[in-house]
Parts: sequence; C-alpha cells; structure tokens
Amino acid sequence: MILLTNSIKVKIAVPVHIKYLYFISLFLVSSCSYGQEISFGDTITAYNNKRMHVNKTGMEVLGSWGIANIVDGGIGYFTAKQDEWKYFHEMNALWGIVNTGIATLSLVNGRKEREENLNARQAYDVYKKSKKIYLVNGGLDLVYMAAGVVLTKYGQNTKTNSALFTGFGRSVVMQGAFLFIFDSFMYTTHGRYDGKWRRIIDEINVSTNGVGIRHTFK
Repeated sequence: MILLTNSIKVKIAVPVHIKYLYFISLFLVSSCSYGQEISFGDTITAYNNKRMHVNKTGMEVLGSWGIANIVDGGIGYFTAKQDEWKYFHEMNALWGIVNTGIATLSLVNGRKEREENLNARQAYDVYKKSKKIYLVNGGLDLVYMAAGVVLTKYGQNTKTNSALFTGFGRSVVMQGAFLFIFDSFMYTTHGRYDGKWRRIIDEINVSTNGVGIRHTFK
C-alpha cells in the first residue's frame, strides 16, 4: 500500500560553467526533466527512472564530447603547423576514443538495466553506487589536471621532446577539466534526491503481509 499526502515540487539550480557551450547546453536541456514534478503513483520506480534518465543523458553528452574530440583531434593532427599542437590534438583524439567507448558501453548496459525489475533496496543501492562512481571520478579528474600541469611545465623546461610533453600536458589539463565539471554536475544532480531516497527506504515496513510504504511529503 502507498499512502501519499500533499505534493512536492523539486527544483534544481543548475550551474553553468563549461568551455564548450554546446555540450553543457545539451546536457542541461536534456536533463532538466529530472527537476520536474514527479507523480508518486509508484515512488520507487519514478526515482529509479529519473536516475537512469540522468545517467543516459550524461553518457550521451560524454559520447558526443568523445566523438567531437576524435574528429577535431584527427583534423588538428594533420593540419597543425607546430609539433606542440600536433601532439595536443593527438592526445585529444586518444581521449575521445576512450570517452566514446565508455559512453557506448554505459548506454548498452543502461538499456539492459531498464529491463530489470529492481525492488526498493536494489534501486537505492544502485543509486548510491552511481553517486560514488561520479565522486571517485571527480577525484581522478583532479589528478589528471595536476598531471597535465606537470607535463606542461616539464615540457617547457626541457629540450628533449619538449613539444610532445607540452602538447600532451595541455590536452590532459583540458580533458581533466571537462571531466571534472561533468562528474561534479552528475554527482550534484543525483545528490539532490539523497534525502528523498533515504526517507523512502526508512519508511518501508516489511511484514508478513508484504511490503507497505507510508510516505508523507512536507
């Protein structure tokens, strides 16, 4: 049994801070429904569907970013007049291949996930796992940026493969910065439903007659 009182409207304040406006615009427009009013006829399913929608949108954005880097990196590699920028575009293309692969695999797994019938506890565990992944990735992104800065500085202060280190370093800084913004936005967006997920789980009462949920919104 699901008892609902009152209604709730969820609004999300979306930060806008990214170099490539196309990608952030695509991300924000596609994911804005995560903050729309939710019908709680089936609360668990509603929140789980929103989580999958945001993940799907995020992977589409990541895949688009990856493809853009492959194309632009390939063109830049063959047209750059300076070795430094040739290596910059080469590294961007390599990152693009990796990001596109990750996005494609995640989208495929997401389709399989939508076919699963998760119970409340399983859905909540997957939600927490998703947040943790983006949090850990955010930390790795900072490491990428720091490594990129080190490579760039090293390239500027050495005469051996200076262009390679400088070009690769600048690329790693840029890619790390994009991923940090991406992962931070994904983690923050999911995190806005923390309290509601916990309240739902806390209010599940297991009895010999089945599972009942009493949910009151303030």
